[in-house]
Amino acid sequence: MSLLLAPENEQSATPVPRAPTRPLKVKAPTVVAKKDSLMSKERSFPAQEKTVKNEISRQDSIPAAPPSVPPSEPIREKTVVAERELPTVKDLLPPLTWSSSNSRVSAPVSLNTRDPIFVSYFNKIKQSIESEWEYPELALRYGLQGKLSLEFTIANDGQLAQLRLIRSSGSQLLDEEAIRAIKAAAPFPPIPPWIKPNPLPVSASMEYHDNRLNYGLSR
Repeated sequence: MSLLLAPENEQSATPVPRAPTRPLKVKAPTVVAKKDSLMSKERSFPAQEKTVKNEISRQDSIPAAPPSVPPSEPIREKTVVAERELPTVKDLLPPLTWSSSNSRVSAPVSLNTRDPIFVSYFNKIKQSIESEWEYPELALRYGLQGKLSLEFTIANDGQLAQLRLIRSSGSQLLDEEAIRAIKAAAPFPPIPPWIKPNPLPVSASMEYHDNRLNYGLSR
């Protein structure tokens, strides 16, 4: 029994086309990143870089604190104690010619004062004024009455230095008569050496009432 070989012509026959085979798609295994895995750490880097940049920008925006200046040392003042003698009892006591009116140098002294320093001298001034002061006939005829206040200054030699009306009686006739009487009474006696101040300001109230002339209480 013999093997029959196929002729060469048959082997060279055209091959039968085969259906093209498609490559198989192999699915890559899905990788799940765990919390502690390297992938999760790599993904968190950008967020951390943003926070670091924000902190750096905030630090740059904060103004720098001014340099601390050391406190200056206080200036020590040298106190100098001046030594002086203590006043004696004689220096503390008022002079023998002192009176309550001397404490008010600028205030005028009332012509009706009861201070013994002024009483004797002011009585002489009153007598001089009363010798010149009259009730005007026209005021008597019409029954004019009133009280006025005035001030005048007596110089050291008794001359009338100043005279002014402080409060009117309400009648020009009565006011003019009182002013005329004081001017006519001057000069007054010189101011005694024990009376201060000098020149001496005097205040007086002159009253016309019931056909009489009186020295009222000064204001």
